[in-house]
Amino acid sequence: MSEEGLPWPEKHRPQSLDQVAGNHEALQELSDWVASWKRKTPKVKAMLLLGPPGIGKTSAVVALSRDLDAELVEFNASDKRNKGVIETQVWTASTQQTLDGRMRIILLDEVDGLSGTGDRGGAGAILKVIEETIHPLVMTANDPESPRLKDLKRHCRVLNMKPIDAKDMLGVLKRVAVLNGLEITDTVLEDIADQSGGDLRAAISDLEVLAVGDVTLGVSSLASRDVRRGVKETLSRLFMATSPSVARRTVSEADVDPEELVLWLEENLHLHLTAYHELSQGFEALSLSDLALGRIRREQNWKLLAYVQDFLAVGIVASRSDTPYRRLDYSEPSWPLLVWRGARKWDKNADAVSKISHLSRVSRRRAGRAFYDTVEQIATRDPKAGNVLAKWLGISRASIASKESPRSKQTRS
Repeated sequence: MSEEGLPWPEKHRPQSLDQVAGNHEALQELSDWVASWKRKTPKVKAMLLLGPPGIGKTSAVVALSRDLDAELVEFNASDKRNKGVIETQVWTASTQQTLDGRMRIILLDEVDGLSGTGDRGGAGAILKVIEETIHPLVMTANDPESPRLKDLKRHCRVLNMKPIDAKDMLGVLKRVAVLNGLEITDTVLEDIADQSGGDLRAAISDLEVLAVGDVTLGVSSLASRDVRRGVKETLSRLFMATSPSVARRTVSEADVDPEELVLWLEENLHLHLTAYHELSQGFEALSLSDLALGRIRREQNWKLLAYVQDFLAVGIVASRSDTPYRRLDYSEPSWPLLVWRGARKWDKNADAVSKISHLSRVSRRRAGRAFYDTVEQIATRDPKAGNVLAKWLGISRASIASKESPRSKQTRS
């Protein structure tokens, strides 16, 4: 097929690694690792690129092979990649030298979609290839939670690649528009980027659809993309957002219960809102959303869910005014442990829980499971702070410290 007849995502594939948008640190790590094979065989002989579709995992490997003038042997999603194929074709390619002495890169695409199950299927065969390969083996996968990846991750260097952010995506869309002589406004390009969900391939396809149709109609003429995101990706996108509209869309597309999202935000808010005024504003937004959720539960008034989404989305965007965004690993909420502890102490500490509930304007249940344990630990570790807290809450000192302070033990000894 001529280049003119190619779909735009294929026509405009990056020709070198520096043309690949986004994930710059991960791509540099990939490049350094592959280049290291020219000096000696590294201890870890396989790399796994993890991330959602359309962010350049395969394109990066193809482009890098061009940069290094390496032979690329690719087993893609259209191949039948079961245990037998991997043990013969992939193993042969990975254990034999090239005829011209060049480096060879083995690319095994979308290994989370391999035929077979567990060690008896394709994943087990790949482990043998990893052990015996004399060439760099690069694999890609879309689903980080796939059970097929469990053993592979232990034998690979794992690179987590993120959806393409709006700035990088806009640069690519503008370049593609210019190369195709397409006159289109920045506003429409921004709308395409927003709708794509970080999928650059989808964004370029949408741009092509508009070019063939009527550019003036904008994204309203495109089919909407049903993007459902996990909780960690939702958090990353929410904290990355700089406009309320993008933040609202991120929350609405989250494949997670609103109450669970509140708990995750509560656990990780301090990582992105590091200034005191930012954190205070962020927790105020969480508190308002929690109040709205409480009313929904009590009154079954689901119309209030829109307010919950606004408090979470707009509140988080408005809160982050000073701290620059950075990619982080998020911690799972610790509230299940707090529920267990709270159930044991509920009767004994009902007065304290009641006062905390009133002051924080949340339910007694939430005060017991989310806040009381923190108050108790402060009081236990610092008796003076415990006295101040007890006085502020208007309760007896014994209500918020069931353990003996380490400091008290040292004093007695």
